[in-house]
Parts: sequence; C-alpha cells; structure tokens
Amino acid sequence: MRGRIALLTALGAGLLLACRSVTLAPDGLPTGTVVLEAYIPPAQATEAPGAAATATDPGGMGPGVGLPAERDTDQPYSTSDQPDDVDGYQVHFVYALPSDGADAFLDIGGEIELSATAMNTWLHSKTGQRLRYDTLDGRLDITFLRLPYTAEDISQEYRSINSLLEHWLKITSRAKENKLYIVYYDGFVVTNEGYCGLAPVPPAGIGQTAVLLLRGYNPTRDLTCPRSFTRSADYTGFFEVTILHELLHMLGVVGECAPNYNGSHVSDHPQDLMYHQYDGTYSPLFMYLDYGNDDYYNHGRPDCPDLARSIFLEPLPEGAELPPRWNDTIRNIPPDPIGGMQ
Repeated sequence: MRGRIALLTALGAGLLLACRSVTLAPDGLPTGTVVLEAYIPPAQATEAPGAAATATDPGGMGPGVGLPAERDTDQPYSTSDQPDDVDGYQVHFVYALPSDGADAFLDIGGEIELSATAMNTWLHSKTGQRLRYDTLDGRLDITFLRLPYTAEDISQEYRSINSLLEHWLKITSRAKENKLYIVYYDGFVVTNEGYCGLAPVPPAGIGQTAVLLLRGYNPTRDLTCPRSFTRSADYTGFFEVTILHELLHMLGVVGECAPNYNGSHVSDHPQDLMYHQYDGTYSPLFMYLDYGNDDYYNHGRPDCPDLARSIFLEPLPEGAELPPRWNDTIRNIPPDPIGGMQ
C-alpha cells in the first residue's frame, strides 16, 4: 500500500510524507514496516558538551555492542536497560549511532526525554491515560547503542534499518519481552525516497522496534529529515506526532476491521493522527485521536484492535490486551541485513 502526502510549512518549504508497507519473511515470519518520509530544509545539529565518559552497563553486555564506550561527556549514561521502576509492559527509548557517528548526546541532554513527555502529554489530553514508559528513579531510561557498522554501511541497507536495529537489540539481550523500543538513529542515511521513520505495519507486520532517522537525507531534493525537538512538555510538534503515529502502528493500529481503514491508516478525517496525510495547514496540537471513535480508539468492538484496551497504557485498562501477534513478535529475531557479524 502506498500513500503520499504534501505539506507546506509557513515559510513555503515543502514537506512530502509517504507511508509504504514492505513485507519480508525472515525465518518464515512475515514482517512489515511503515515508512514516514519527510523533506524539509536542513536543521542545525545539536552541539554536544565535552568531558570524560561515565557509562553504566549492569547487564554486562559491554558498551555499544562491544565497541568502546568512550564519549566526550562527564554525564552518566547507560548502555543497557536499567532496573525498572514498575512492572508491566513498557516503552523503552534508545539512542543509536553508527560506529563513526557524531554523538549529539540526545540521551543525556534531555531532548529525547522532553519529546517523549510532550507526546504523552498530548495523549493524556485525549484519553486521560499515558503510555507506560520505562523509567529509572522517575526519569526516562534511555539506552545508548553504538552499532558495529559505519553510517555508509547502514545507509546502503536503509530500507532494512528497522530489522538491523531490532536484530542487535535482541542478539545482545537488550530487548525484553515486555517492551516496545523507540530508536533514535543518529547516523547519516541517504534515502532516495526521503524516509524518516519506520515501524511494523499491522496486520502482517511484526516487531518491537520503531526507528526515527534523525539524519536522513534526500539527494534528489537536497533536503533532510526534520531534526527539531519540542522545547516544552506542553507542545506537541511534528516530531512528537511522528513518534506517536509509529508507536500506534506497533500497537496494532489501524486494524483492517476499522470502518475507515485505508492501508493501516484511516480515511475519514484529514486531522486524524492516523490519517494517511498531513497537509500542514494546522498545528499537530489540533489533531484528533480517532475522529468519531469508530476506528482505533474506544470504539468498543471486541473483535478489532482498540488503543483504549492496550496493555501499554497507564492506568491499566480493564481487559488490557497485547498487540496482535505478540508471541510471534517476541520470538522473531530479524536477520542482520548487512551480515557478517552474528
């Protein structure tokens, strides 16, 4: 399925979005990805602080898949999942770099945490509930991961980056059976289509990992993916909407049983979070969460995926449900699309 979207910013800069499903079959288990493409003017990269590195790795897996943990910072950071504040199903955040990637310290600088908070603030305003995030002592637990491949290596397999990242999370025992993973990949990626995000597409797609390409680049239009984080927990921008859109796909939204189903999206209102396009004429703050409540949130039909019943929400809803095909998801290890380092 393919959907294309055009958005014009207030300055007249073009933003073109598209969602596309890609079906693979590793180990006999079909998987899919939804791709969010974005073309906008390049944004200035975040400047990083300097000093000596301090890393925590209680899992004993070693820093960044066996690569040196040296980072030019004196702030503590983690290379593995830390002890959880609470039990239950949770969303875990990852900051990943290629072996030669420039470190913007988004895991310790507050950008990822504030963006995640703003996303949950928006969701709470619509539902009275939040996604249950993985936290340590009340702060977002973010794993730092340095991959054993260069940005060029990964860029050559950019259509499979979702599988690559889930592969490494699983073979290094970083992936847990009760968690979904949002990976902020901060390596330069050349995508002819301008891809900026990937996530499993229901119903065929399985996977625990959604990926944002923070340095995605489209050579055709000489434009990059948006690299702007919110500066307020009360403001949900395009970046936060993108993350939430991808997360909902991992939760099984939108199901084929939805009356306004349109290729894992909805077609009944252009300001719906899961609509197949965003035209840029309104702020993401004014998006609907399931316009009419008949497709994917609080629709009340037991035979169709409903975000209101997700086991990843808090407070935990009555009759909480796992995402579709969760058992297949947690036991599937996608193959390494680059290969040679198992």
